Amino acid sequence: MQKKNPLKSAPLPASKRALKKKAIAREFEMKRRELGLGGSGMKRGVGFYLVLIVGMILIGSIVMKQAGETDRRKTVNTKMLYAQRSVDALAEALGRFKFHCGCYPTAEDGGLEALSAKTSRYKGWLGPYAGSWGHMIPDPWKRPYVYEPNTNGVPTVLSLGPDGLRGTADDVIPAEGLFEKPFKDTSWTNDWVHFSRRGIIVVPKKNQKSAVK
Repeated sequence: MQKKNPLKSAPLPASKRALKKKAIAREFEMKRRELGLGGSGMKRGVGFYLVLIVGMILIGSIVMKQAGETDRRKTVNTKMLYAQRSVDALAEALGRFKFHCGCYPTAEDGGLEALSAKTSRYKGWLGPYAGSWGHMIPDPWKRPYVYEPNTNGVPTVLSLGPDGLRGTADDVIPAEGLFEKPFKDTSWTNDWVHFSRRGIIVVPKKNQKSAVK
């Protein structure tokens, strides 16, 4: 008769073996999570690439938004600079109109349109002083410049800016002293050229003589 080995344990019942396997599986899964491995390799791969794609889309949208905002700011800044140069030129042109005619254009004269007119009712007129062959160029936002004559002082001339509203921070007004500049420095009258022999624009391009010179 064969003796039993005291070191060899009796086999576990099927129910206990199943519970033991589940306990080992749970411990294995906990260790995987502690190591940041997550679920199975297949599920981990799908989740990783899904997160990566979503992240790339979000980053791309942020970059595009920032690029669009930068382009918009550049456009606004360029238009603001153009508008500033234009109202400065208009203020000086109005000063030259007064230098020759003795007054600023009135509403009866057509306001700023008087600066681009090819004839005038004023005896000392030597225009046009600004504009483009008989009409005024609008501001960069395709709106007419605001002009209000003032019999007691310099007139009001400005661009309403991007928002199109008067009295807001983006209104564009002339630099101080430009209305009186033609009276303080009359050297511009020494080389006066008739409008038919020069381009009449509000803001000259580079290497091009000023329209109001």
